[in-house]
Amino acid sequence: MRKGTTALAILKLLVDVGEPMHGYQIIRELEARSQGVLQFKEGLIYPRLHRMEREGLLRSRWEGEPGTRRRKVYAITEKGRRQLEAELRQWEVFRRGMNLLLGLEKATS
Repeated sequence: MRKGTTALAILKLLVDVGEPMHGYQIIRELEARSQGVLQFKEGLIYPRLHRMEREGLLRSRWEGEPGTRRRKVYAITEKGRRQLEAELRQWEVFRRGMNLLLGLEKATS
């Protein structure tokens, strides 16, 4: 995947789902939405989630009753929403440029 696309995918997923998700859910849902074309490893996703939380793009909380397995769930912050909007604009420019370069889209005058 292109550098930075993992964070973009996570932010978009959390906006689309509209509720907090734990890391394993995020991995499985990203893979399902790409119909298995993209694979996301725990060794990539968990460090990325932690970094995004430190950057203020996500917030987390522990979920689960005492005596049960507790899971950390992540939700997008307002800063994360603004970042998503900016990255989607950048993605569109990148996508269009690559399509033109590869001949998948015709240039307009």
